[in-house]
Amino acid sequence: MRSLLIALLFLFFFAGNSHATTNNDSLLTGTWKGTSICQVKPSACNDEIAVYHFTKGPIPNTYHVVANKIVNGVEEDMALSDFTFNPADNSLFCYIEKYKVSIKFTVKGNSMEGTLTSGDKLYRIIKLTKAG
Repeated sequence: MRSLLIALLFLFFFAGNSHATTNNDSLLTGTWKGTSICQVKPSACNDEIAVYHFTKGPIPNTYHVVANKIVNGVEEDMALSDFTFNPADNSLFCYIEKYKVSIKFTVKGNSMEGTLTSGDKLYRIIKLTKAG
């Protein structure tokens, strides 16, 4: 009887975690659009309309992101990156080694707000809303 109870608890634990990951996946996957506002002025940095395409990664709570900007009404590639989602605080994080920058978002329903930083320097404030 005790073995059955332990097996059931084990099953419920993993079923619950799978459900939470599925909820995160449906919330995060898809297209997010918004603004990416430069915080370093004057500089070569420009304010942009941003479009982020999220797909589920191979590991739970990871997401592959294609980050684009709109130029003359057309999406242009900016970066490919992998984000990790922390369900404890609804945050997404990635570090892009090539550029030595960190991007962190806080997700609130169909919107997310975040920053792009290099070291302690804030470069961009990014605000996105899930499309469609």
